[in-house]
Amino acid sequence: MAKHQNVPTVVQAEQFDDFVKQWQDLLGLHRWRIERGQKQAKDAMASVEFNDDAKLATYRLGDFGATPINNKSLSQTALHEVLHVFLHELIAIAQDRGATPEQLDAAEHGVINVLESVLFREHDGSR
Repeated sequence: MAKHQNVPTVVQAEQFDDFVKQWQDLLGLHRWRIERGQKQAKDAMASVEFNDDAKLATYRLGDFGATPINNKSLSQTALHEVLHVFLHELIAIAQDRGATPEQLDAAEHGVINVLESVLFREHDGSR
């Protein structure tokens, strides 16, 4: 007997897409094209793959398991995947043995500057 999968409906997938766009905007990831892929994520609620040359991040939705699919879980999962995009360049440079200290410093400060802006705005209440 096939195991029941708890996957988003078409409407929920569209809501997920909207959450991805919201998080992408909040984190200023406008250089990236972030799109939903057609295949289902394996063994995960969602996954993301990168095409660095095209600045394309493709996410896939999967089985949410025992997690109820609602606005909270969709938004949190979308944030999780967008954070992979947010950190992707920093991680890639950190793993590149040929990267200069200046390149690593620039990537690190790119992350810090965005977090500083978002967190300060949230803390300060000046959205």
